[in-house]
Parts: sequence; structure tokens; C-alpha cells
Amino acid sequence: MSMESLDWQDVNGNRVGSPDSGLLSAPARTDWFADPAGGEPTGSAPLALTRCVGDFQLSALVEATLTETYDAVALFVHGGATSWAKLAMERSPAGTDTIVTVVTRGVSDDANGVAVACPGRSWLRISRMGVVYAFHHSDDGARWKLARLFTLGPIASHRVGFSVQSPMGDGFDARVRHVRITPTTLLDARNGC
Repeated sequence: MSMESLDWQDVNGNRVGSPDSGLLSAPARTDWFADPAGGEPTGSAPLALTRCVGDFQLSALVEATLTETYDAVALFVHGGATSWAKLAMERSPAGTDTIVTVVTRGVSDDANGVAVACPGRSWLRISRMGVVYAFHHSDDGARWKLARLFTLGPIASHRVGFSVQSPMGDGFDARVRHVRITPTTLLDARNGC
């Protein structure tokens, strides 16, 4: 699979530019989140998505200056308005850039992970193995650490790609580089190989 052969679309099916073209911009007060405590779910952050058939690995180096709490750049699995997941480099309430995963099946299951080694920069990867997804992060793009292993229902409608959000801030720009999509099966989700 090459970047040129993929048809990137937003959540409504409108064509958008390839994330490998450079910058993604998060408008102010945008997010994807369905609070488990209740309230209206939010699905307003921009997405760049493509459909991948079968097993695959999607990885990229994401870079952004995250200033406001919950500013984030993410890899995204979209199965519908109430069925989606994201792997993000996100600004935590403590003011650190953190690996965060959110899996939403009606409501969001949100989990903060480790602080990134180099603030403003992290490698992220989505792998699909049958109906199972694995989220990994890396400091160098070579050694991967498992952040989340999960399923998200029938995969036929799933699209994958990128998102940026600024739910409490006025927006920001993120850079996505070294985007790679390969039709390969991850052999061991636990050790990232």
C-alpha cells in the first residue's frame, strides 16, 4: 500500500489530503469523547481516514507543541459515531505530554499511559490482527511498547487514520511525518514485533 493509492476522507466521506502531506490543524474546542459519566458525546475533531482491508500496520511520527490540557494528535480507528478508538500524544492535566488511549463502545473508556520521552514528539502505531487491534508507541520508531489491546466490533466499516483535537484550547497545528501503512500482520502484540 502506498500513500498515493489511499483515498483519505473525513468522517462524512468528503475527500481530504493525505496526512503525509504535512500539517494537521485542530480547531478550537474540538474533541472525540463520550463521557462515561453522561452528557452528550462529542465528535467534532477533524479526521483523515482511509479504509484498509485485512491485517495492517499504520505508523507515523507525530509532532506538536501541546499547550492546553487535552490538546492531542492521534491515530484513529473509526467504526461509527459511537464505535471508535484513538491512540494519542496528549497534554495531561499535570502539564506533561502523555500517551493516552480511548476505546469507545457507546461510552469512552479512557486510559492515561506514560509520559513521552521527548515532549512534543512520539511515534504511534495501530496494528490490526484479525478482529484485534493493538496500539503501540515508541521513542525511536524501532522499539515499540504496547499501550492497548482491544476489539471494536465488526471491522467491515472501520476506517483508520489521524485526528487532532483541542477541547479546552484555541487550536494548534501538528505535523505527521514518516507515515507508513503496510499490509502485514503483527506477530506478537505484547512485545511489539
